[in-house]
Amino acid sequence: MLTQSKSKKTEVVISKGNTPKESLLKGIDILGGISKFIDEGDHVFIKFNLHLPGGFPTNTNLDTLQTIIISCKKAGAKKVYLGSFPFKGVSIKSISDLLCLNEFFQSNGAELAFLDNSDIFENKEINQDQLKKIKYNSLTNIQIKNNEFLVPNVILNSDKVICVNQINVDPLFKLNLSLYNLYSIIPTKYQEIGKKSRDTNDYISRDQYKRDLISNIFEIFTIKKPNLVINDLYYILEGAGPHIYKDSELKKTGLMILGNDAISVDVVTLNALNLDFNENELIQQAYSKNIIIPKISTIRILGEKLEDIKTNVKLCVSKIDDIRARNVSINSGKYCSGCFKQAYHLLNIMKTYMGKDLKYNIDNSFIVGENPPEPEKVGNFILFGDCAINSTKDYSFKKIITEQKKDIIGETKQKFKKELKFKKKTKVKEKPNKNILDLPGCPPDISNCLELILKYYKKKNVPNLNLLRNVNKLWITGESINKLKIWEAL
Repeated sequence: MLTQSKSKKTEVVISKGNTPKESLLKGIDILGGISKFIDEGDHVFIKFNLHLPGGFPTNTNLDTLQTIIISCKKAGAKKVYLGSFPFKGVSIKSISDLLCLNEFFQSNGAELAFLDNSDIFENKEINQDQLKKIKYNSLTNIQIKNNEFLVPNVILNSDKVICVNQINVDPLFKLNLSLYNLYSIIPTKYQEIGKKSRDTNDYISRDQYKRDLISNIFEIFTIKKPNLVINDLYYILEGAGPHIYKDSELKKTGLMILGNDAISVDVVTLNALNLDFNENELIQQAYSKNIIIPKISTIRILGEKLEDIKTNVKLCVSKIDDIRARNVSINSGKYCSGCFKQAYHLLNIMKTYMGKDLKYNIDNSFIVGENPPEPEKVGNFILFGDCAINSTKDYSFKKIITEQKKDIIGETKQKFKKELKFKKKTKVKEKPNKNILDLPGCPPDISNCLELILKYYKKKNVPNLNLLRNVNKLWITGESINKLKIWEAL
């Protein structure tokens, strides 16, 4: 059980400097120095943010990582590893090769931990059975209640763990707090929320997806509690995040918030950005797990005064309907957090990279959730997720109703002959609407959605999306993806 001492106040430092390096070093010094956390001969694992190479600050600031690496080495750390599992279907090596991460870390006396073993994927002599053997030798199966997780041994065997978390706005939890960062110490396959029976309305009304996700986050947190937590909010993506989108804006605060207790650091971080931690669902559910959530008054805050550094941050939209992509109207019913999160990212990708594509593909209805309203416009209908696909089976837009063409010449002849005594009934025909794109899944996979969108609109009609896909193929090779599938953890 994760509890905190009631007798001793947790210490959290708020530090501010002219550079990320200055701010971090000042914060570590106020906490008592790096030797308070790292001992001579320690094997240290640094968990950082590793997503796609989409620009700073999508991933953790390299200046911040360089500073903490050098500090650990000065304290006598024998080995310093850095790692994280990135976006689904993307290997660590492909990102490292593009950004020269491993070379950068090695030049500072550390190593990038290839948690997915993608550094050996290019060895053609390794067959499928050998890959599976490597997988089971490099990861440990951990059972927590009814859940099973694979955790890399390099993390489990480390003497100390440091979480360096880049703070950005997040569609699910307002901010991607350190608790959420630590969730990606497990392969993406095990981060996914399994599809369960969703026949009742309770799943959506109770938002069971988010409940299950938060439960998993805390279960992973119990596996290897970090010794030092650094929330880097020197620069923050606000407006849209945690990836860089069209509506993203870069905000500079100059701040680092750090301490030895992740929950306390997250609570202070929320407070510093004028967000009520009692309204944060990630923190709220901690109460139900008998985890003591400290009040600000019970945390000993060192360094900058909280009241002097408080600042507001522009959050992500909280409703799918509020995302305005060109020539795309939103028709939303009831949806869970899983579909919200994936629809949020897909619509932002479309808005960011398909602006010109959508200019010439007008009248697109994006339909999401259970029992959405009937679309008013006629055009392309994009059904996002199993709930939307299944609950709209009898909607009128699914069929095209046509009237049989009149025989104008024949009717004219009859008029002249005065034989037309009454009007004939117009014959009506129904046929399936072919202008419907189904994006299945519960929730759908973004990569699969983009491929289906490309196939539906045709390459020549969405040249920007096709270009994005071809650029991504330059660094995400088919062979690498196939090896990841064989490895079975991504």
